[in-house]
Amino acid sequence: MKPSLETVFRDNLKFYRRRAKLSQEKLSSLLDKNINYINMIEGGKSIPPLSVIEQIAEILQVEPHCFLEPREEAVSFDRLRFAEEASALIAQRSREVLLELLR
Repeated sequence: MKPSLETVFRDNLKFYRRRAKLSQEKLSSLLDKNINYINMIEGGKSIPPLSVIEQIAEILQVEPHCFLEPREEAVSFDRLRFAEEASALIAQRSREVLLELLR
């Protein structure tokens, strides 16, 4: 079942806020709002106007439309796996280049 736009917005707000390492309190302070305001938005009890969404996007350094696009949780970025795969590819390519130079 497809999540509602409100759910997508709320989940993305939490994701981008946490990615920016901001607490609800800090974000609300930067918006010059009461902490309850962000809590109500993330809790699904309130939807901010577009002007506030633009302010939040600027603070979190994302485009406003990012809040409305569903993210695939199952495809979340795995840093360790990426590092292992990248290392293996770099090692393999390094060997190939070295062998080519030695010929």
